[in-house]
Amino acid sequence: MVDNSPYYVPFGRKAAKLSFAFPGLGQLYNKHYFKGTLVVSIFGFGLALLFMLLLRSEGQPSPALIGFLSVLPAVIWGASVFDAYHSAIEQRKRDAQRYNVQIATTIRGYDANNSTFEEVTVTKNVSRLGACLILSRELMGGSQLSLEFEGNEKIRARVVWVSEAAHNQQHLVGMELLSPLRQFE
Repeated sequence: MVDNSPYYVPFGRKAAKLSFAFPGLGQLYNKHYFKGTLVVSIFGFGLALLFMLLLRSEGQPSPALIGFLSVLPAVIWGASVFDAYHSAIEQRKRDAQRYNVQIATTIRGYDANNSTFEEVTVTKNVSRLGACLILSRELMGGSQLSLEFEGNEKIRARVVWVSEAAHNQQHLVGMELLSPLRQFE
């Protein structure tokens, strides 16, 4: 099996940048709402406790306690960035898992000659976020199309790659679905 790890890195980076901006935002971006809320709460509580100890006027707080409370937010911050990065990559890999199923699909849009078309075809494989279709016409990478799977679910898609199939003037077209397929949720 081909390792597509470099493909998934941008998704991890985006989540990590959000967590770097504020711990827990990457988890919320990854739709891990409980984990994100927990990270934000613990980080905020740790910072609030540290500031209260530093600002209190009576007596000197223990240096060990201040040291611990100074390190705790940094550890939570770093763990939040690490977790957001790796969770985003794993989630995207799960969402992109391909299933070799043939689904009758109606595709509408513009072909490589910029002519409108409608074609009934079949999928070679499908994932929650993508599909590979077998078409009789050539399409341009980046063009947006409308797909209708077995007359049920209409969805917008973007052409990611095109290659010629082994038999009689057919093309394999890799599509990124612009919204996830509900059938795979």
